[in-house]
Amino acid sequence: MTGLVADAGTRRARNAVYVVFAAAGFSVASWAARIPQIRAALGVTPGVLGLILMCAAVGAAISTPLSGLVVGWLGEARAVTVTALTAAAGLATTAGYRAGIAPVAAGLFLFGAGTAAWDVGMNVQGAAVEQALGRSIMPRFHAGWSIGTVAGAGTGAVMVALGVPASVHLLAVALAVAVAAPAATRRFLP
Repeated sequence: MTGLVADAGTRRARNAVYVVFAAAGFSVASWAARIPQIRAALGVTPGVLGLILMCAAVGAAISTPLSGLVVGWLGEARAVTVTALTAAAGLATTAGYRAGIAPVAAGLFLFGAGTAAWDVGMNVQGAAVEQALGRSIMPRFHAGWSIGTVAGAGTGAVMVALGVPASVHLLAVALAVAVAAPAATRRFLP
């Protein structure tokens, strides 16, 4: 009986890891689908846009080396929850682009920091699930991220075609991430 419970728990954890990988890809592609509208609303040159976008890279560069400490301190489930919520907060802040460059830059910094550390946490849990299953499935988790990006890009294209404001779209994605990722982490392996 114990083996059956462990197997069911491992399957639930595997599915939860798929969810967080897909949610991460979905959020990144959703943001990318809205870059042209946000650039136009801000009225910036491509060079200035590049500097604004670099805020996400700076956030990621700072958080990535620290993410191992965060995962070790909080554990994978809490670390993924906190970092996914950070990424969602960054995306929600970026949705305030009509207020100018500052919210976009600050939001992208948070989004980059949260997404990068989230990536580390979900990969650590993915490795634990892989070990519990006794076979390699990490490529499938990364395929889940890719499926999330396709879904995010497709949803973004539909939102643009329907004339949904970027702020509404990004806030909806932030809310979806803020609900889906923490809910999924409840099924992670300890």
